[in-house]
This record gives sequence, C-alpha cells and structure tokens, in this order.
Amino acid sequence: MKTHWRACGLALIAATAQLAFTAPVQAQAAPDTLAKVRSEGVIRLGVRDNAAPFAYVDAKGKPGGFTWDVCRAMVKNLEAELGRPIEIKVVPNAFAAPFDLLKDGRIDMQCGATTHSAERAKQADFSNTFFVSGIAVAYRKEDVQYANPLKFGRVAVLANSTAAKIMERRMGAKGSASIDTMVPVKSYEEGVAKLKAKEADTLFADSVLIPLDPAIDRRRSLETVEPYALMMRKGDRAFVDAVDRALMKVLSGPQARQFATDAKLDGRLNVLTPEAWRRGSKEPAPQMY
Repeated sequence: MKTHWRACGLALIAATAQLAFTAPVQAQAAPDTLAKVRSEGVIRLGVRDNAAPFAYVDAKGKPGGFTWDVCRAMVKNLEAELGRPIEIKVVPNAFAAPFDLLKDGRIDMQCGATTHSAERAKQADFSNTFFVSGIAVAYRKEDVQYANPLKFGRVAVLANSTAAKIMERRMGAKGSASIDTMVPVKSYEEGVAKLKAKEADTLFADSVLIPLDPAIDRRRSLETVEPYALMMRKGDRAFVDAVDRALMKVLSGPQARQFATDAKLDGRLNVLTPEAWRRGSKEPAPQMY
C-alpha cells in the first residue's frame, strides 16, 4: 500500500512540475501588442528596404513609399483610438527578414509589399488589403518569342518570393509551359539587368515592382492576383483588429489616393484596389497554380 501511494505521490509531483513548466510557455503564446503600444507609446515598424514605390529606405536611412505613407497615417488614427501619442521606431529590413523580426519582437508590424497568402498566414496575421497587384512576365522587346504565354526560358525570380514558389511548383508539375531554369535575383532591378544582359529570358515578378525600362516589355495578362497587406504577429487579434479599424479610416478617405499619386501609383490602380479599400477585404491570394 505504501508503495502504491508513494508512486501516486511521485506522479502528482511530476504532473505539478510539468504544469509549472508549461504555464509560462502558454502565457507567452498570446502576444498583446496593443497593450504594449498603449503602455509604452512606441510602435516598431519594419520597413522593406528595397520595394519602391511601396516601401524603401534611402541612402540617409529615411523611409518612403506608398505603404510607408499609409502606415504613418494608420498610426495617427491609432493614436486617436488609444488617446495618446505614439512614437514610430523604424526597422529597415530585407525581403525574408520580417517573419523572424515579428517572432522575436523586434518589430510589431511590417510595412512593405507583402502578399497575403494562405501559406504565409500560417506564420503571421494580416491586415485588410491595402493594394492589389499581380505577377507579370517581362521580357526583352527584341525577343518577341517570350510574349508567348507558355514560353519562359530562363526565368528570373526574386529569391524566396511568392513568384519563386509559384515557378517552383510550375517546374515540378512539368506542364505544357516551356521553362528551362530559374535564375534567383536579389532585387527587381537585378532581374531587369539580367534580362538586358541576356542572362535570363523572362522576369516573373509583381507587376508594379518591375522597373520601367525602354528595352523591356511585358505580357498584357497577369499571372496571379496579389493582395498586399500589413503583416503582424500570429494570434495578436486585438492588435490586428485595431490596425484594421485605423487602416480603414485611411483607405476610405482621400488620403489613400493622394498617397498613390505621390508614389506615382495612381495610374496603376486596377479595379480590385478601390474595391478592397471600400469593403475592407481580408481575402488571401487565390491559389492559381
């Protein structure tokens, strides 16, 4: 009998110790950025360093672009909701960095040209859509053979981008499209440079981010629909809701169109973007491949 109770006691101690060990982990699993911003009066915004005209950081470290203007105006509306001034701390970052920066708390939100996809939504939460773009195929004007929707040749893609993942799937599917190989690039400017140097035959990238160049043309039809949204920590529902409320005030007013004009985007607004501004869309990119 004593052995039985001793065994039960040891089991109870082990269970209690396990609860004590796991409780802090469970408490950390639900971030509360809104409470932190309200308490500290500071919000840390990650800004994509090289995604003009949406977000960029110039040689002097000053951020700019359409998304940056939208984020600043959104914070002003957040100040009104919280009833206190909020200081913005800018954290410039490269394309793949925001996921880690959000997880370890170095940024509270990413301001860039990030496509809200179902795959990314497994790692982070997204605001309402603030712009709708699409992936286009660019090619050298002299090589009209690549105007053919099934001909890609050597495809330049931004490393780790939505475009790269789509092209990887298309290559793996071995469909009717002619794809020779993928050529990873670090920037859209590098992609255009490789086209002009004949180191790639096509550039598969977000239409509005492909630099304009007189030697480069692009296919008329878009390959995908890309809803851009602000990215936040996963499971931070109160903060996401507050950002959406503040964001809708910006997008539904005259500011949004002025920001688009300032970023030279007003001529690139397709019908989907104003519709997303009007109704507050949170739909991820449709799975097209």
